[in-house]
Amino acid sequence: MKRRLAWSTVFLVLGLALTGLDATTRTAAPAEDTLRVVYFSAVDSKGEQVTDLTAADVTVKEGGKDRVVTSVRPATAPMHVSLLVDDAGTGGFQPSVAQFLRTILGRGRIAIRVLSPQPLRVTDFTEDVVDLRAAIGRMGPRGRIQPDGDQIIAGVSEAAKELVIYKAVRPSIVVLSASGETVSSDLADEALNALKNSGASLSVLYISGVDLGRVLGDGPRQSGGMIQMANGTVGVPAALTKIADHLLNQYAMSYTIPDGVKLNERLSVSTSRKGVKILAPSRLPDR
Repeated sequence: MKRRLAWSTVFLVLGLALTGLDATTRTAAPAEDTLRVVYFSAVDSKGEQVTDLTAADVTVKEGGKDRVVTSVRPATAPMHVSLLVDDAGTGGFQPSVAQFLRTILGRGRIAIRVLSPQPLRVTDFTEDVVDLRAAIGRMGPRGRIQPDGDQIIAGVSEAAKELVIYKAVRPSIVVLSASGETVSSDLADEALNALKNSGASLSVLYISGVDLGRVLGDGPRQSGGMIQMANGTVGVPAALTKIADHLLNQYAMSYTIPDGVKLNERLSVSTSRKGVKILAPSRLPDR
């Protein structure tokens, strides 16, 4: 009886000790910081992609406050690329789009809209070669289309909202424009806010002489995208290749936000590497 009592006492004391330890551990556990991931790319003075940046090379400010960069690594998450083609019905972008799709195929899903003049979907997000080939076939000469500068803005807004619905992790919008946008359109604020809320980068290829306006002009700078000008359709393949390189060579950067600090939409990313330009968003979803 004495032995059973002794062991019972030991187990009781040990149980109380462990219970106390567990409670102490829970009480003393530090609050967790928020980890935020942002995608960006970097180019050198010749416009070529820089692919060897590390966390030590990058500085981040969110809402004007320094944040701790925990990692900078090549992006590997599958992309969602929403392509918006404004060729005024000429079919002039068709060969370059085909090459662009071949370049990024296997790295994510692609959706395509063609302005006619309103944005018409020719394929939903897919990585199926047959579907993409059929979509390219629908981008040939279709007869002259009267440009409507508001429609390309609406196309960007529609694509951005769709990316939110798809919960795309690494979203981007690529616009090819031979007509441009309505510079003073009232739709610009809505489109830029939709772009911010989607977290997508907006990259724009335009033919020289085209008016970019606020969405096509400011959108890439706000979202971490790229702007490329082509001198006529002959310059489109090289310009679109630059955009493909930008998407394929993105970094995934992680940084921490202290516990209790609200997310801020204003972001500034810089590098100590001389001659290197960072293409990162300056506006983030405030969620």
